[in-house]
Amino acid sequence: MAYRIERINSEMLKSLSVTIQSKLQDPRVAGLVNVTKVDCAKDLKTAKVYLSAAGEPEEKESVLNAVRACASFIRRELANDFKDLRTVPSLTFILDESGSYGSRIDRLLAELKGGE
Repeated sequence: MAYRIERINSEMLKSLSVTIQSKLQDPRVAGLVNVTKVDCAKDLKTAKVYLSAAGEPEEKESVLNAVRACASFIRRELANDFKDLRTVPSLTFILDESGSYGSRIDRLLAELKGGE
């Protein structure tokens, strides 16, 4: 069962990336968002979609709110791609901060290395 969920997560990540990058007409989202991870529940009722966005924290929050506003359109497009599934999971969008956290750690390590 776990292998099936992993495959669904992978295929949903691809489909959501294409949908958000090319099919959304919202100018607040265009080119600023990447889907980093999709985590479906075992019963396929819900899915967490992790997004990374470029820009300042205020811009990231604005982009996240714009994607959340388009959630029904995104879910409908996902239903077109996944006709084999009985139900398409409801999507919860979460801002992925791992990239900014990693760059912060790199910066701190560079400062420590420069101080030696």
